[in-house]
Amino acid sequence: MSLIFGISYSSHDTAVAVLKDGEVLCIYEEEKLRGVKSCYDVYMSPDNCFDRIKKEHNLELKDADYISFASFYKKSIVSENLDVFAGKTHEVSHHLSHTLGAYFTSGMDGKVLSVSHDGKGNRSRGKVVLCENGEYEVIHSQYIPTTASIAGLWAATTYYLGWRQLKDEGKVVGLAAHGKFSQRFYDHIKNCVYYDKDLNFKPANFESLFHYVCTNVYKPEGVFENKETRADFAYCLQLVTEECMKEYLTDLKNRYPSYNKLCLSGGLFANVKLNMFINDLGLFDEIYIHPAMSDSGLALGSAIKIANDIGDVTKPFRLKNAFLGEKHSKEDWDSILKENSQNVSYEPMTYNKVGELIDKGFVVGVFIGRTEYGPRALGNRSIVVKPTDKDTHRRLNEKLRRTEIMPFAPSVLAEYSDEIFDIKKSKHTAEFMTICFDTKKEWLDRIPAVVHDVDGTARPQIVYKDNNPNFHKIISEYKKISGIPLVLNTSLNAHGEPINNYPHQVIKHLIDDSIDYLVTENYIIYKNKK
Repeated sequence: MSLIFGISYSSHDTAVAVLKDGEVLCIYEEEKLRGVKSCYDVYMSPDNCFDRIKKEHNLELKDADYISFASFYKKSIVSENLDVFAGKTHEVSHHLSHTLGAYFTSGMDGKVLSVSHDGKGNRSRGKVVLCENGEYEVIHSQYIPTTASIAGLWAATTYYLGWRQLKDEGKVVGLAAHGKFSQRFYDHIKNCVYYDKDLNFKPANFESLFHYVCTNVYKPEGVFENKETRADFAYCLQLVTEECMKEYLTDLKNRYPSYNKLCLSGGLFANVKLNMFINDLGLFDEIYIHPAMSDSGLALGSAIKIANDIGDVTKPFRLKNAFLGEKHSKEDWDSILKENSQNVSYEPMTYNKVGELIDKGFVVGVFIGRTEYGPRALGNRSIVVKPTDKDTHRRLNEKLRRTEIMPFAPSVLAEYSDEIFDIKKSKHTAEFMTICFDTKKEWLDRIPAVVHDVDGTARPQIVYKDNNPNFHKIISEYKKISGIPLVLNTSLNAHGEPINNYPHQVIKHLIDDSIDYLVTENYIIYKNKK
């Protein structure tokens, strides 16, 4: 048995995962430790990840038996101590890290297709891997130009719409639901990328027609500034994406008809509406999207690849939860409360009181246990609000200084999820808030704050008592009072920030009135009245 450090280090989403004797010990993401979302274009080394691993687990890189890198940047990390790391370092390809990370955390038995797609990863844009009972075979790699990457089109569209690439693509997904079909935009996007019926996406030409037309035609026209045409363009991009993926996955299923389960990874599959579309195609009995589908997932995926090579991980395991990051002690909180005693007060935490605060309409921050791995707040670093007020979306955006277009998500007690949402399959992936489902008609008017006002869909997190006991208890107490077995859940952060990771960050939000109350394991904290 062994100690494995898995490292993802590139132009965004730097992370470090540690596996001990085949078990996931911890995963730290540099964006959350530095407070810089995605760390895009910063090339941040994982220094803070290493520091936190040493502080919380008393482990250092030199203690590792194996070190896996899902990038080309290992020399900058180990070059000063080549003798210490001799024979320990292993490079794992970008998309093999994606696909194996998804497969081995899915818990899926039998025959499984694991598929990845993103903007770029080394030279490849995606992989297809056949998996069965812990064995795997790479059958295809998409060595295509960036201009043929569907995820690349999403990044470019995000940019032209005035948002930030690799950070705000979710806003484009939300905008798409407010648009309508435009033959002009549809034809333009279809002419930029197509499926070649040989498991590849191809560009219209090597010099991206997409960038050319957006810059020279649509930008001067004001297409990306006009509210209606912005939405129409996003709508057509979502439509073309779904059509391409349908053609691609149908071809895959026809080639490998006995593979009835699907794992998805890579940045493209942060698109929760696309994941819903794939789930509803009927090609597969179950789908699973890796909780950290972006490049922070490479840290775990590369470590799992090595663990599989040496026999530490031989079969897929079901990822119980994503609470794998850092934890702050009662002493940490006592210190920060003492420093801010003029601004905040506190009382002992009781779940009943938290339920009451939610029912009264307060915006409640929850900072309990270890930070979530991946982009979704799942109850440990969350902002929780009752879901029954239609005006909540506007009110929360104002309080948090956000410009969210996507509706906020519901976190629902597992025992009531089927009653409220049309969930026929793929429940495991819904534990990580990576897919949308239709809301049942009788609930649409009861929970308007968490349902899309155009199409009636929602992006639920299914909360199980065994896997997420604290959050389950909070929602249960709210249900006792309100009769509603779910809450609105959004990430504990202000506009442009990653999920907040430190007590001083969230105390500031409390003082600035971004939240009304803050809940920790021990305290309910509130701002002093002037």
